[in-house]
Amino acid sequence: MSSGYVTSSGMKTRLAICALLSLLVYMAPVFAPGAHAASGPTKVTIHVPSKSLAIMPYYFGKDKGFFSPELIEPQLVVMSPPTAIVALVAGELDFATTLGAATSAILRGLPLKRVFYVQADPSHALLAQPDIKTVQDLAGKVIAVTALTDAVGMSATVILKANGVDPSRVTLLATQVSDNAYKALTTGKVAATLMAPPYAEELEARGYRRLAEARTYAPLSFIGLVATTDTLKKNPQKAYALIAGLYRTLTYMHNPANRTEVIQYIAGFHKIDPPLAEKAFATQMQSYSKDGTKPRKSVEREIEIYRETLKIAKTFTPDDLEDMSLLKKVQEGAATQSR
Repeated sequence: MSSGYVTSSGMKTRLAICALLSLLVYMAPVFAPGAHAASGPTKVTIHVPSKSLAIMPYYFGKDKGFFSPELIEPQLVVMSPPTAIVALVAGELDFATTLGAATSAILRGLPLKRVFYVQADPSHALLAQPDIKTVQDLAGKVIAVTALTDAVGMSATVILKANGVDPSRVTLLATQVSDNAYKALTTGKVAATLMAPPYAEELEARGYRRLAEARTYAPLSFIGLVATTDTLKKNPQKAYALIAGLYRTLTYMHNPANRTEVIQYIAGFHKIDPPLAEKAFATQMQSYSKDGTKPRKSVEREIEIYRETLKIAKTFTPDDLEDMSLLKKVQEGAATQSR
């Protein structure tokens, strides 16, 4: 039975134990298993214009966990490209994916940069009502585009000109998002629209006529990653993490060994038959960048198209549009790991 009396040495022992317990309680969040995971990955808000295959690497990479090693979690927000650019500049979004609307903004002086190319070439196709047989038949009719000054609107204009149709004789209807353009065509409200896989293949299977491929007429950039110059200066780690995840995703998708898995994902994601998913994937794979870059000559041609369409006299170079420094670091890191 204890007498309640503590000797000097016992007191020292008890004090030491109390001090140790206090230290362990204080340090518990640091040493506790899973303490870092408990805080969770950093959420990154990213604009996307639709759920087409052009944008699919964001969804696929997220579902496969390719962004997890970078401790970020993409939050994909669907909105119209012009609205997204305004939100991005205002700081309401972390990043945007539509390179077309961003390019128009850059040429008009907004502080934005392309930092990654998901697509090196466009994959959109011009789809029309079954009774329209040529691009020339679109004169005097309405074509749905997401926005007049993004890559979709620009492609429509270039395709019309290349086929001898004065764009002033056609009405371009800005529908804001691809889903609206799809509905406008299928409900007969417009004569044609531009669609990316798998929507283009779905429409073609339903009898709508495929008139032209955007890649044939202009090397415009549709999907990639855009950041403000302020973000790249103040928080490059977030951009680096997102670029690393995208790079990992594209590398995986380009590997022939993963083809079946990706096609199955497309079929499930879009709720379409595997043969249609495979056809759409084959079309889209022609457009995906293999390493997040785009040939400089193609970017120079893009600038010419935008300057001509927007009537901008000032000259621009690819360096005015791009900042590929973070991508280069990601590529160097990947090369080092593969050795």
